[in-house]
This record gives sequence, structure tokens and C-alpha cells, in this order.
Amino acid sequence: MECPKCRNDVMPDPVGFTWWGGLIGSRLISHVECPACHARFNGKTGKDNTPAIAIYMVVVGLLSFGLLFAIMRS
Repeated sequence: MECPKCRNDVMPDPVGFTWWGGLIGSRLISHVECPACHARFNGKTGKDNTPAIAIYMVVVGLLSFGLLFAIMRS
């Protein structure tokens, strides 16, 4: 796969941990990093993962809020 930033044809490394997704989020959206320029992008499409990260964070936030609300009501 070609890196969308530096155009190097190198195999990107999977990102193991991120501040926004912990150990799970980066795997769910195929977040990878170019070993040459350290750009991070979607390993399947080669596109930027910012919209997917935003959606992931909103969903996790809503689920967390709902869980907290349910616990507080009981």
C-alpha cells in the first residue's frame, strides 16, 4: 500500500494504542502508521481516519453517558 502523504510504497504498521481509542478503537477502523513519515491513515482505504475517529468518540461518549445515567438512576 502506498502512503497517502509521502507516497512511499512501504507496508504500514498497525497502530496498537491511541489516546482516542485505547487498544480497541484503532483496530476497529484499521488505523495504521507509515514507517517512513509516521502519517496515520486507514489501512484499507488509504484515506484519513478523522471522520471515523470522530464518529467512534461520539458513539463511545453516548454509550458511556447512557451507562452512567442508568447507574445513577438505580
